[in-house]
Formats: sequence, structure tokens, C-alpha cells
Amino acid sequence: MVARDDPTRRRVLRAAGALCAAGTGLAATGTAAANPGNGAEKGNRKQFGRVYANDVLWRTNVVNVLDERPDPEDKIYFLHDGNDRIVDNSDTSDDQLSPFVSESAPGDTDWNGGQWTHFSAEVTDVEAFNEDAPLTTAADTLDADYINVTRGRPGFGPPNFFICPLNGRA
Repeated sequence: MVARDDPTRRRVLRAAGALCAAGTGLAATGTAAANPGNGAEKGNRKQFGRVYANDVLWRTNVVNVLDERPDPEDKIYFLHDGNDRIVDNSDTSDDQLSPFVSESAPGDTDWNGGQWTHFSAEVTDVEAFNEDAPLTTAADTLDADYINVTRGRPGFGPPNFFICPLNGRA
């Protein structure tokens, strides 16, 4: 087999995705970004890869970090306990397979292709959270009196604004 000096589009995109993810702390490697949703969320330290939207768990990969709030936008809620992703809390129900919940998904009339504005969703009562887990819709997240929602990241997690399509069911 002859070695190729010219990179293929797939290799360029994979390398760019890995650099973007590593630079923003969203995924550990290009493989994690290329194969989101593989493996258990707990324990593997993946920080992105799956998103709940309308009771469905979707695969995803980060494409681009944005400098300003997109218009139109999709809202994504990042469930955490104030220190880390909610799925990394050992007291959290194993039923919650992703710390991310979207307001919309492909096929919805309000879907904008994954142009995300990040909302911090801090879980203040893990026991109450566990009674409802998994939270799989934006309404679940917004209606819970044990979750404080504010716009922006909590100091960790994905950036405030980014593009990240939902590309199939996980």
C-alpha cells in the first residue's frame, strides 16, 4: 500500500474536530467525537456525545465554537451538580445517560440544525432528581423546582455558543 501525502477530507475533518474538542474540553479524542454515544457515560469522562431531545437520545459531534449567540438558536441545557456533569455524580441515577437536554431535535419545526446556546442547569437536590430520572425533555428540565437554569456555562462544560448537529439516534 502506498502512503498518501495528501490528506483526505475525512482525515482533515477528524483532525480539526479533535483539535476543536481538545481545545474546548468537549471530548477526550477524535475517536470520542467520531463515535459519540458508544460506551457508558459514567466513568469514561466523555464530555459530549449524546443529547436528549423530546424523549429520544441522539448522537452528536462538535463542529464549531461560535463567538456570539446564534440567531436562530437551539437551546441546550447542561445538567450538573455545581462541580461536574450530573452523570459523573456517583449518587445520580444510572438512568440518566446524558447531561445534555435539548429543546428541539431534527424534524421539529423549531429545529435550527444544532446552533446551540448553552444553559447551565444546576441540580440542587440529587434525591429529587433521581426520582424523576431520566430527564429527557426541555420541559422536564425547566419544570423541575430542584434545577436552577441560567444562560451560559457554569465554568465547565461546553462553550456558551457552538454548532453541534444531532446526527442520528444513539
